[in-house]
Amino acid sequence: MRRQAGTCETVQEIINIAVTAEAFAVTALGGAIESALAGALSLTEEAIQALVAARAAEQAHYEFLVESGAEPLTTTFTVPDPAILTEITTFYPTLIALEEAFIAAYIAAAQVFAIRREPRLAQIALQIGAVEAEHRAGVRFFAITAGAVTGVPNDVAFEKALFTSVGEAAAALEELGFIGGTGTEITYPGPGEIDTTGVGELRP
Repeated sequence: MRRQAGTCETVQEIINIAVTAEAFAVTALGGAIESALAGALSLTEEAIQALVAARAAEQAHYEFLVESGAEPLTTTFTVPDPAILTEITTFYPTLIALEEAFIAAYIAAAQVFAIRREPRLAQIALQIGAVEAEHRAGVRFFAITAGAVTGVPNDVAFEKALFTSVGEAAAALEELGFIGGTGTEITYPGPGEIDTTGVGELRP
């Protein structure tokens, strides 16, 4: 996916990267939920419920993108550090960083869609990015409560625009070892059923 990083991406390239990221999110959250339910990852019941809801949202994003013609670049991912699924001091900061990357990817996507005069897709990118920002604040809340990070949950006035292209987000996942890495392989959709309980607006 490294070749996708660039400033002249097509709509197809963008949605392919986005659906890959959503598949990763669904899969990784499934692994975290399974680990927590097994007692290996010390999460509160409320935190688990929040992750279950977040996973349902990511699956809704995935399904919309697939229906829009997106094709995942891969559905097999890797966990670069086993501690991500066993230690909250590793899990929470990692998940926060991933949410920030997803938010930034959709900011970049919205910019390109606007340039390409795709207002509907720009709207969808903003809708999804807003949900990813909700996830980030929620994760920060539980992380602060657990003593894994400090500060307040909603700690930014403007989300960080980390990337100039969506491909940079995909390259970042590769560099971090979540795609094509040497860690344990996990395959979409990951363990457990998708549970949409309490999650509305499953379609844009």
